[in-house]
Amino acid sequence: MQIDIYCDESRLEFLESVDDGFMVIGSLWLEREKRNSLKNQIKELKEKHNFNVEIKWTKISYKMLDFYKELVDIFVDYQEFHFFKAIVVDTSKINFEYHQNNSDIGFYKFYYQVLVHKMNTASHHNDYYVYVDDKTNKVYKPLPLLKKVLNNAIYTGNIKLIEPRDSFENLFIQYVDVLIGLVSYGYNTVDMRGAKKEFHDYACEKLDLSLNKSTTKNKQPFNIFEINLDRNF
Repeated sequence: MQIDIYCDESRLEFLESVDDGFMVIGSLWLEREKRNSLKNQIKELKEKHNFNVEIKWTKISYKMLDFYKELVDIFVDYQEFHFFKAIVVDTSKINFEYHQNNSDIGFYKFYYQVLVHKMNTASHHNDYYVYVDDKTNKVYKPLPLLKKVLNNAIYTGNIKLIEPRDSFENLFIQYVDVLIGLVSYGYNTVDMRGAKKEFHDYACEKLDLSLNKSTTKNKQPFNIFEINLDRNF
C-alpha cells in the first residue's frame, strides 16, 4: 500500500523561547490511491462557503466558523483509510544536552517520534511519502537524514521520500494546520474565548475527545501522544 503523510507543527517558537509551552507536531495519513476523495470533499466545502483563502487555524473567525466545523465533520465522516497523530512536547522539560545543545537536532528527533511508531504497527509492507510544510526551516534541513534513520528503524515498508511542500498549494497540509491547532489550543490556552473556543468545543464533541490530554495508544483515527521527556529526550 502507498501511504501519503502530511505534516505540520504548532508553537515551534517555544523550542528557543524563554517562554515555555507545548509544541505540537501533527501528521495526517492517507491511502494514496484514495486521497482524492478527501481532497474533493474539502474543495466542495470551500466552494459551498465561498472560501478562497488558505485554510489556517489563525484565520478562524465567527464569519467562517461553519466552514471550519464542517472540516471536522469531514474528518469524522470520511470512510476511507485515514489517521491523524499528534505528539505534544512540553518544552519546559526538554534537556538539550541529549540533543547536542541544538534545538534543530531535538526537533528532528521529535519529528521521528511522530512517524516511526505508527509505521511500526503496520502488518504489511507500505511505501511512505512524507510531506512537510516548507515554511518550517527547522524541518527540511535534516530531511535526508530523517529519511535514512526512519528506513533503518521501521520493521517493514520503505520511506520513498520526505519533501517540503508549500502549504498555500497543499490542502492536506492546511488541513493538518487546523487539526494541530485544535490540540495546541487545548494545551496552551488558559482563557478560551470567542470563535476558536466554540470551534474547539465543537471538535471535542464530534471527535469524542478531550483535546488537551493524551489518548490511548491505539486510539483511531485521532491520536494524541504527550511524549515522556523523562526518557532521554
